[in-house]
Amino acid sequence: MNSDTLPLLAHAQDTVTFIHWQGGTISRRQFLAQACQLAETLPDADAAINLCEDRYTFLLAFVALLMRQQVNLLPPDRLPHTLLALGKNDPSLYCLVDQPQPGLSLPQQVVAPEQLDGMGISNTPNLPASQHAATLFTSGSTGHSLPNHKSWGELFYGTKLTRQAMGLDDSAGQLLATVPPQHMYGLETSILLPLLGGLAVEAGRPFYPADIQATLQRLPQPRWLISTPLHLRACLRAGLSWPGLEGIISATAPLDRELATELENTFSCPLLEIYGSTETGAIATRRTRDTDQWQLHTGLTLQASGEERYRVKGGHLPQSIPLNDRLSVTVGQQFQLLGRDQDLIKIAGKRASLSDLNQQLLSLSGVEDGLFVLPNEAEAQRLIAVVVAPGKSSREILDALRERIDEVFLPRPLYCVDALPRNATGKLPRELLWQVIQQQKNHRPS
Repeated sequence: MNSDTLPLLAHAQDTVTFIHWQGGTISRRQFLAQACQLAETLPDADAAINLCEDRYTFLLAFVALLMRQQVNLLPPDRLPHTLLALGKNDPSLYCLVDQPQPGLSLPQQVVAPEQLDGMGISNTPNLPASQHAATLFTSGSTGHSLPNHKSWGELFYGTKLTRQAMGLDDSAGQLLATVPPQHMYGLETSILLPLLGGLAVEAGRPFYPADIQATLQRLPQPRWLISTPLHLRACLRAGLSWPGLEGIISATAPLDRELATELENTFSCPLLEIYGSTETGAIATRRTRDTDQWQLHTGLTLQASGEERYRVKGGHLPQSIPLNDRLSVTVGQQFQLLGRDQDLIKIAGKRASLSDLNQQLLSLSGVEDGLFVLPNEAEAQRLIAVVVAPGKSSREILDALRERIDEVFLPRPLYCVDALPRNATGKLPRELLWQVIQQQKNHRPS
């Protein structure tokens, strides 16, 4: 193999199961043949927006676009103005979808696996390491969503490092993910690990705990659950009996040790956390039950760039990238998260971390979701909290918080709402969060 090219699929025999789909299985050979067929039907273009929700159709679209050297655009949401903005400067842009989308102004092509016979025999193609494979966007939880361009080499070698860090080999088994493939965490774990790591993946994305339980029971062992703190807390609250798992992978927000231990006891398996970002991909892991220290992936190094500020470089990264979090670096490329600039606050001469305050809030009995928010007004001295706690009053929540945190950090006001507008990975776009807060302000008695 030319050192400038890298395989599109790797690590497993082409006859083994690659995808669990609609009660059946698809082999790697069948999948590759279907992806080749789909690639032949795609129009000429530089890029396409991959909106497929089913993980099987997303994989077919993702690989077919790579074969045609077209970029997978993975938007932060499906709002019409977001999609229109992506196509503003590209008249050839089109969308790949599971089924026709009414009201979608861009051209669209439906990906229908049942119309692809998968009978042809195709050799695994190699792709240039430098090929622009995908553009992903930050969540917008700390501001505007920004694009990040990924080459095939960056995705390939980043997956290799994650696979090594988590001890996943060709016998690691089946993956079930509750996160979408359009975001970096879901792309790395539920798309690239099957493509490049020899694992099989469930095509569905169950949402409710009972559906997650039922889907896991249908998958053969060994099996892994890929999820988020929001979903995992819901699974704990459901009080279900869970089938045997090889492990749980979590990301998007750090877990505290108490919750991680409870999850391990409930699921009777190790829980591993991934640390990373859209800009860097996964760069560190930890078993939270045992430590609050993150272990940087092999081949990566941290370079100091100011007090508690670092850049990460090496490994799969084409250049050094600044980290948004403040770190305390220890020996052996281990580090502890201290929080982001926006996370560290000072009120009445006292310091606190918003993430720590959020963990205290989420640990309260009856609280299903919620977070502390810094006010927009510069002169305001009080934090705001938005909480989902059916059957609980704001006074009850404040009384419980008073036993856990300093009085100066108690939120004024605290709004109780039915739900928070989290995206599919559990992040809260700041713009949508402030819409909820403004609605609560407008309806609050004066």
